[in-house]
Amino acid sequence: MSEEKKTSPKKKKKLSARFKHSTLSLILTVVVIAAVVLANAAATMFFDRYPLSVDMTSEKRYTVSDKSLEYVKNIDTDVLVTVFSDEDTFENFNYPYNKQALELLKNYCRHNRRISYRFVNTDKNPDIVRSYTDVKEMDIVFETKTEIDGKQMNRTRKVGVSELVNFEDRLVQSLSNSGFTVESYARKNLEGSQASFVQYFSNYIESSNAESAFTSALIAVTDPKPVHIAFVTGRSELGDLTYMKTLLEANGYDLSTVDITKEDIPDSIDIAVIPAPQTDYMQADADKLSAFLEKKNKNVICFSHAAQADAPILSGVVKKYGLAVGEGVVCESKQDKYYNQPYYTLAGEISGYLSDGMETSDPQILVAQSRPVITQDTADSSVKVQKLLSSSDNGYTADIAALVNNEFKVLDDSKQCYAAMGTNEANGSSVVLFGTSSIAEDQFMAYGQYSNRDMMLTLFGKLTGKEQTIKIEPKVIKESAFDITQGEKTVLKWLFILAVPLAAAVTGIVICVRRKRR
Repeated sequence: MSEEKKTSPKKKKKLSARFKHSTLSLILTVVVIAAVVLANAAATMFFDRYPLSVDMTSEKRYTVSDKSLEYVKNIDTDVLVTVFSDEDTFENFNYPYNKQALELLKNYCRHNRRISYRFVNTDKNPDIVRSYTDVKEMDIVFETKTEIDGKQMNRTRKVGVSELVNFEDRLVQSLSNSGFTVESYARKNLEGSQASFVQYFSNYIESSNAESAFTSALIAVTDPKPVHIAFVTGRSELGDLTYMKTLLEANGYDLSTVDITKEDIPDSIDIAVIPAPQTDYMQADADKLSAFLEKKNKNVICFSHAAQADAPILSGVVKKYGLAVGEGVVCESKQDKYYNQPYYTLAGEISGYLSDGMETSDPQILVAQSRPVITQDTADSSVKVQKLLSSSDNGYTADIAALVNNEFKVLDDSKQCYAAMGTNEANGSSVVLFGTSSIAEDQFMAYGQYSNRDMMLTLFGKLTGKEQTIKIEPKVIKESAFDITQGEKTVLKWLFILAVPLAAAVTGIVICVRRKRR
């Protein structure tokens, strides 16, 4: 008979302790795992709602700037962003720029839950594509559905894939010289596809423009009171305001064109821009302009030009607001106030009306070949006139005909005015007259060292009451034809011609004398 082995009480106690320890360890492991899973889920939800991501790229390519972030956080209406592509295709097209654009879009959505996005495959969703106007592969559409003054409005802004990047100046200028913009070139030569344009000219891409493009689109569709601007054409206008249009559109203004010879200026327009017509208005055209100004809170910005012929009919409308264009071209006699020629000048005085709203503390406004703006009393006592931009005290006007032969025949040797505004306080309508369109043309608006852009945005904002919480400035030309004034050139000339050689000679003599004395 085999003897049955019995477990001793001491061994039983030891096994029981092991079991309890193993069970406790198992329970603790399960609890820790559950806690980690729950913490991860909670953290994911928290960081999705309150983004605390860290952008480790050296150029902070995925980070939203403080100005854009401030605007995005304050959006109080639902915005749907539709990307017409599937996500992988969009991200890998034009990598890494589209990747950066996508990450910025996701950041916008994280910072404000009222902004959402979706991807729509154009081949698989033809019904959705047809519900939009003229969209193509890679296009991005921002849209809102809001109620304004009791009316339901669907507002959209399309961003083409070429707008997500900046192209080198030589490409942009080459297209411009051929009469093309990026969009018009794509439309005419590449089946209207901006994606084809980006592929074709990918070697000319130099930087990302995604934040500017996205923030501009958001401003355009979320502004509760959009401002409508019409550029008035029909009389062979001399002013090329292409960049100004880009600047205004980037800052949420709605732009259109009105042919004054064929149509009235619509009631919806807030500002009518007249870019220096080469030929005078007919009386019927002037009547349309006058009828527009007779309405409440309407504004006209009128640009003159040195090559402009006399325009008595158009001038008659402007004269009612205490403004007129004088003879000659404004010049400066002091070298620190002009570049190369006395008629390429810096404004000597900026009114508080403009400077109070500008971001630059010491703005420099570049003006070229400006005719003098004359302010005068009117028969209507409700019209108040103020000067906006003036020359220095050393300004004067020179005869235009004499300047052709490089002769400076002085007409008026006194301080001159570049721009002034007349306001009818009875109905709130205003006319702003500039002595030259150059102040808002591409050559000067696109130079970053001057404040022409800031000044123009401030003027449009002041006239319409549009609060500029953020000012978007599209890419500017890097090179500048006007880096230093004539006075600074003179100083540098004598510095290198006389001062530097003299200093070198003196230093050499001193060294020679010391060596001989040793």
